Amino acid sequence: MKQSWEQQGMFEATFEHCAVGLAHVSPNGNFIRVNKKLSEFLGYDVNTLTNMSYQDITVDTHLEKDNKLVAKVLSGELDNYSLEKKYHHAAGHEVWGKLTVSLVRDEAGEPDYFISVVEDIDKMKKVEMELFQAEALFSEIVSAFSSRTYIWVAPPDFSRLYFANEGFQNIFGRDLSVLSESPLAFVNFVHPEDFKRVSKFFNRKRPHSWDMQYRIICPEGEVKHIHDRGIPLYDEDKKLSLIAGTADDITKVKHQEEALVDAIAELDRLTKTDVLTGIANRREIFLQIEQTIKMMKRDTPVSTLVYLDLDNFKNINDTYGHQAGDEALVAFANMLADTLRETDKLARIGGDEFVLLLSGSNTEEAEVFFERLLSMPFKVRFDSGEEIQLSFSLGWAEWRSDITSAQAWLDAADKAMFSQKRQHHEDAGYTDVC
Repeated sequence: MKQSWEQQGMFEATFEHCAVGLAHVSPNGNFIRVNKKLSEFLGYDVNTLTNMSYQDITVDTHLEKDNKLVAKVLSGELDNYSLEKKYHHAAGHEVWGKLTVSLVRDEAGEPDYFISVVEDIDKMKKVEMELFQAEALFSEIVSAFSSRTYIWVAPPDFSRLYFANEGFQNIFGRDLSVLSESPLAFVNFVHPEDFKRVSKFFNRKRPHSWDMQYRIICPEGEVKHIHDRGIPLYDEDKKLSLIAGTADDITKVKHQEEALVDAIAELDRLTKTDVLTGIANRREIFLQIEQTIKMMKRDTPVSTLVYLDLDNFKNINDTYGHQAGDEALVAFANMLADTLRETDKLARIGGDEFVLLLSGSNTEEAEVFFERLLSMPFKVRFDSGEEIQLSFSLGWAEWRSDITSAQAWLDAADKAMFSQKRQHHEDAGYTDVC
């Protein structure tokens, strides 16, 4: 039955204003008719397209498959087909289209023309390609980090693993199969001292982002330090959908940090310590004296500073040698240190000179202490087997409000020591006290 003029008009309007590209194509591939949408998609005007074939605008790498499908429709093997393919755009670039083809036959059943529907999927395909490239890049990144980073993705209930890389085996020293029942099974390998803290966090009902460090024990007993981080992931409805985490082996970094801390501590000790005797050095005792002065100015407690030096130390060096002199200094420092309280400070400030800070002691208490000290036998046995008695001179000064610096206080104690030493020499009948 022939179409009415009204029906034919509706068909024409539908063909021209359809939201996708439409074309009538002859059995040999030439365009018979094209609509405006197809013309806009391909960049050719309508008249130009009707003088071209689908073979002319199909990218070579897609043409062979298109031709084979056309042949199958013409032979009756297929009624229609769909194909995503690339077209040559009039501007010189390539565009993606989704082609759907069906064949119209004449009254005798012979092929009359194809109806081709072309959807613009160029943006969608480019997004897909970008996504594919991003996924490929992500895969390469994950592989590159597999030796030192464990990367994983799981549902919010931690019921299984959606993704896990080889980093788990490399770091934890165990096969991924140990996580088959639960991604949280790794907690079983956490060091006992860290276990409670780690297990408590991962057993929370509502997981949140985390950044923590803990230790694990590998099958062979090696202890490793782990830096564990993770975030919850939400879908477009702001519903928690995934948990993603990473675990880095930072053992080497930790060991380097510990070595650095030890080195800094050792350097700090060396800056405060007399190399020979191991007690405080001049710089350190001056700092401690200055701090004590500040404290006494504020709280008005009492403290006494003592100046000591070994008698006739030059004779020890001249008679027994400098090594014996060093042994005498070390022995004297050790014997003094054994007599002190924890609050007292002992230092060697140079040569055979020592300083002693008696915190919280006044002159009377210092005198009692030194009477006991002077009665003690200070003897040293050298490596050579010889033994000698050490004697020393001392003087002390209790802090006064007019003493405002460590040097002033030290000078007062030194003056007292020199006076005592001179008196000792006069009592012994000597005239030279230098």
